Amino acid sequence: MSYTSADIRNIAIIGHNGTGKTTLFEHMLLAGGAVSKAESIDSGKTVSDYTDEEISRQISMYLSHGSFEFNGKVVNLFDTPGTSDFIGEVISAFRASDSALMIADGRDGVQIETIKLWRRLNERNIPRIVFVNKYDRERASFQTVYSDLKEKFEATFVPVVIPMGEGPEFKGVISLIENKAYTVSGAAESTGEIPEEYASLVEELRLELIESAAEGSDELMEKYFEEGTLEIEDIRKGIQLGLQENKIVPVLGGCSEQGSGMQALLSFLANNAPSPLSSTETSVDAQGNEKNAPIDASAAPSVFVYKTSIDQFSGKLSYFKVVTGTVNSDTELVNLTVGKKEKISKLHKSLGKKLVEVKELTAGDVGVITKTASVSTNDTLASQDTSDRYIPLKLPQPIYSLTVSADDKKSEDKMNEALNRIVEQDLTFQINFNTETKENVISGMGELHINSILSKVQEKQKITINTKTPKVAYRETIQKSSGAEYAHKKQSGGHGQYGKVVITISPLPRGEQFSFENIIKGGAISKGYMPGIEKGLIEAMEEGYLAGYPLVDIGVQVVDGKEHSVDSSEMSFKLAAKGALKAALKDAGTALLEPIMKLQVFIEGTYLGDILSDLSGKRGRVLGQEDLGGGITMVEAEVPQAEMLRYAIDLKSLTSGTGSFEMEFDHYEPITGKIAEDVIRAAKEAEEE
Repeated sequence: MSYTSADIRNIAIIGHNGTGKTTLFEHMLLAGGAVSKAESIDSGKTVSDYTDEEISRQISMYLSHGSFEFNGKVVNLFDTPGTSDFIGEVISAFRASDSALMIADGRDGVQIETIKLWRRLNERNIPRIVFVNKYDRERASFQTVYSDLKEKFEATFVPVVIPMGEGPEFKGVISLIENKAYTVSGAAESTGEIPEEYASLVEELRLELIESAAEGSDELMEKYFEEGTLEIEDIRKGIQLGLQENKIVPVLGGCSEQGSGMQALLSFLANNAPSPLSSTETSVDAQGNEKNAPIDASAAPSVFVYKTSIDQFSGKLSYFKVVTGTVNSDTELVNLTVGKKEKISKLHKSLGKKLVEVKELTAGDVGVITKTASVSTNDTLASQDTSDRYIPLKLPQPIYSLTVSADDKKSEDKMNEALNRIVEQDLTFQINFNTETKENVISGMGELHINSILSKVQEKQKITINTKTPKVAYRETIQKSSGAEYAHKKQSGGHGQYGKVVITISPLPRGEQFSFENIIKGGAISKGYMPGIEKGLIEAMEEGYLAGYPLVDIGVQVVDGKEHSVDSSEMSFKLAAKGALKAALKDAGTALLEPIMKLQVFIEGTYLGDILSDLSGKRGRVLGQEDLGGGITMVEAEVPQAEMLRYAIDLKSLTSGTGSFEMEFDHYEPITGKIAEDVIRAAKEAEEE
């Protein structure tokens, strides 16, 4: 099939864990002709959940792709995890998509992850469609979920597909656009007349649909006023315009396990979902200036790499979206990140773990290239030399960390190599060696995220990984001004060592780290020795004073000193400066600083009291609360990092696994009293060991 950018539909399937996204994805592929059979989660054979971890845990952990043609359109689907631990995969899908299909449970309606994902869609201004799933569940209700959506989100919801019956009485769906009923017969859906019992409801909701469609343009509104209704094509046009401009949210539904609602859903997506032409990328030039980069097939080829994975058979896989031009197997692109040319030998589309070779991909489409060693996630590849690159993925900061070690050097090397390969594939996972605490620290988006990675590495590498809670990177500072002098002198035959330094020190505003100023009058110390003095001061600050943590936010002025014409050297003044700083610190009111994290906790309102009490016990300051609607509350707070090292586990316990949180470093604050004494004592005991 020959197609243009206008014929492409890139859709991310998102929603709370357990709403049936993977099963829906499977049945959409079946209805679209991409697979011959829809597999169940229990079978371990679904297209999207194909890794050993996903099969054993029976949850989605990675972004998976599927593609097919339907009604003359190319439909690219992105099945995403519903657990917040794997939010990085969802964000990658957002970058490749032009709209999102939000899955809501037919009984439970809007849940915590639904709200959090909705906020992320708002940040990116991504059009969205709601699919209410599992209408066959006990107590499932279209009206309840529809009201729930309207209560919790500031959006104009428009009914498009409604159920025929609910719970055990569910027997199919009705498309309000096409005015048809769809029932499941065997493995396929069949169309028919709408049963009389639903006639009045359909008339009421179809009027609501037509009125929303009429608001899509002045022309449609005028036609509606003149004729009192709109034809099917006019309804589609109006809904398409409203969805593209993110003014409306169409609501569809069905039962993915039965394959019900698939034909109406695919028809709607093919006819109404935005094409890539409605989206724009953002590029940044060498000076850091951002500008819009529209999807344009007529321009020179360029692509953005939004995901990387490593396959044991195909090697490194780079998933990309074509932003401009057309890419084929003869296209030569330059990786603008590293300045290396990349010759594309083969192009593929992905169907789960299966790669399907294609001849070319036009602007707006997505694809995969293999064995591109120099290509990484966030890279821009272009056919011509330019300084403009597409902006990287906007990913959240990790919220859970552990220190890791292995039993011996060989195992340690295996562990580090395997973990660094995962970092290449998952940018929400980090591994760093903390030079202060001398620990290997891994960080991720939650306990499940970290544990799944460690389990995979241990199983594949046949090693044992030891974990423990990381040490906190405290800092030290001063609270008042002071001054001191120190003379370093050493005589051992021949040239000796001599340097005398007189300094004053004073506190700097938090975050300014260090300032150095030479205010000597009359040349008591030659300017050539000043670099040595500054190095000595910096070294002394790195060594700390109270507990061996780095000193910060100190301004130093060199006010006087003395040199020797023969024995003075840069090293002599470096050592004299270290001694002078340590002497000055005795009267400077030294204090410990601890890192303070900015925290956002998302919980059901019934747990609010427990959360506030727990934060108070963690020395937290609650900054505010926001009712997100439907019993969901967001609490904002500032909490010491030392109290948050196991919060992923604590919150799970407090909220029966329903709560989630986001956290990032904010600032340092002084600590005193018993807490400071305990930190100092622990640091000294560790040093003695």
